[in-house]
Amino acid sequence: MAYQDIEMPTTFPQEIFQAFGQKAARFFPELLSDEMLRDRLETRTQFDRAWQAVRYRYRGCFESNEQFKALLATASEIWKEWNTDEEMNYKVEQCLYQFFLSGLSVFDSLAFCLYFLGGGVRAEAFPLREKPKSITLDVTIRAYQDAFLDALITVRLAELVGKREFKTIRTVRNLIAHRVSGRRHIRGYSTRETHTREERWYLPGSDDALIFDEELLQRHLDDITSMVTALITSGLDFVNAIEKAA
Repeated sequence: MAYQDIEMPTTFPQEIFQAFGQKAARFFPELLSDEMLRDRLETRTQFDRAWQAVRYRYRGCFESNEQFKALLATASEIWKEWNTDEEMNYKVEQCLYQFFLSGLSVFDSLAFCLYFLGGGVRAEAFPLREKPKSITLDVTIRAYQDAFLDALITVRLAELVGKREFKTIRTVRNLIAHRVSGRRHIRGYSTRETHTREERWYLPGSDDALIFDEELLQRHLDDITSMVTALITSGLDFVNAIEKAA
C-alpha cells in the first residue's frame, strides 16, 4: 500500500523527529501483534497519535503565520489607520487564535507522547497511562524527574516551562482560548521634530502587549521551532541511550 506523508515546513526538524518516532516505537507492542491486541491501554496508538499531533500542530502554526502575513500585506487603508474594519479584525484574530492554540499544543502533544514513551520504558513510574486525560506537560515533567532524573530530556522539559518564550505562548493561549480576544492598539507620539507610531496587540489580563507588525507570529514561530527542536533532539538521545543500555 502506497503511503503519502504529510508535508512539513522546512523549519521543522523532520529527520530528527522521524528517527525519534521510529526508535521510540520499539518500546511498544508491534503493530498487529497479539500483544498489541491485548493492550487495553492502547499504548502504541496513544504514542503514535500524540507523535503525529506534534507535526499537525506545528504545521498549523506555520500556516497561521503565513495567513497573517498575507492579511497584513493586503489590508485596507481604513484598517491600517483606524482599525475600524471589523471583518479584517476578525480574520486577524482568527490567525492569532489558531496560532497560539496550536503553538501550546505542540508542547502538550509532545509531553503526552513522552509520557507514554516513559511508560514503555518503565511502566510503574507512569501510572496515568490509565487516565490519559490527566496527562499534562507538568505531570510529564514530574514523572521524568522521578524516573529519569539525570536524562537530558528531563532537564530540557524542566527548563522549558521556565523560559520566557514558552510562558508568553502559554499565557496568550490561555487568555484567548477561554476568556478574551486581543485587539490591535495604535498610539502616536509627536515632538517638534518627529512622530512615532506604535502598534501593540493588547490582551486584558496579560502583563505584556506584544509588538504588532508583520513579524508578530514569525517571532513566536522561531521560538517554538528552537524549543521543540531542543526537546526532540534530547528525546532521540534518550531513546538511543535506553536502547544502548538494554
